[in-house]
Amino acid sequence: MMPSDEDLNSLLNTWTVPPSPDALADRLRSAWRERHGLRPRRWFGGFAPTAGLFAGVAAGAAVFLLVIAQAFPQSLAGLSGATFPFTVDGEQLEYKADGSSVIREYLTQVPGLILSSEFPDDPFRTAQQRILDPLNLILWRITQPARDRRTADVLASHPLLAQRMAELRKTCGVPGTPWTAVGNQKILNYATIGIQKIWTEEGKPVRLTEWSAPDLQCFALKLTTEKTMPDGTFRPAWEYRALKVTMNPTR
Repeated sequence: MMPSDEDLNSLLNTWTVPPSPDALADRLRSAWRERHGLRPRRWFGGFAPTAGLFAGVAAGAAVFLLVIAQAFPQSLAGLSGATFPFTVDGEQLEYKADGSSVIREYLTQVPGLILSSEFPDDPFRTAQQRILDPLNLILWRITQPARDRRTADVLASHPLLAQRMAELRKTCGVPGTPWTAVGNQKILNYATIGIQKIWTEEGKPVRLTEWSAPDLQCFALKLTTEKTMPDGTFRPAWEYRALKVTMNPTR
C-alpha cells in the first residue's frame, strides 16, 4: 500500500526524469504496453538519463547492457548484486463478461519492483521479457544509491512526511481520501489490511480493493478491480493474487 498522493507530492516532485534516447525508447516501447498501472513499475521503463555528460554515459551504458542482456540473459541478473528480504510469486487474471477468467501473467516481485514475468498466451512476449527483466534489475541496482540519498534528503527536510510514511509502513493504514478501510483477511498465512476506493469510468463506478501485509513491508498480496454491471452490482474485471512468498536469508 502506498501513501496518498498528497503525502508524497514533495517526494515525487524532487525526482525528475528527462526523456530517454529515441532509438532506445522505440526499441523497448512494446515491452511496456498493456502493463497494469497499479503494479510496481519496471525500473527500466521509468529510467531516463539526465542532460549533459551523464546523459551520454547513461545512454551508452543502457545500450551496452541491452546488448549484454541479449547475449547472456541467464547470467546478467547475477551481476546486479541485488538482494531482497523476500520475493512474491503471483498471477494476474482477467475476467470475462460471463464471469470466467484467464491468467494473463505470472510474475515475481519485490516491493516496488517486478523481477520477472511470464505470459502464458504469448511465448514471444515471454522471451522478450526474459531479456529485459535482468536489464531492468541491473539499472535499478545502478541507480539505487542516488535514489536512496535523494529520498533521505527529502524526508530529512519534511519531518511530517517522514513520520507519515513511517506510520504507513508499520501499520498499512488507510492513506486518506479517497481510500476507506474494508477489514482484514489472511492470505498465505499473512494478516492483511484491506483498503478500497471507487472512481467513475464512462459514467459507471469502478471499485479497487487492495489487501496489504504489514509483515511484508505492506506488500499487496491481493488486488481486485471490479466494474459495474447493468443491474448496478459489481463484477470482477481484473485481479492480482499472490501464490507464494519466499523469505530470503539475511546476512
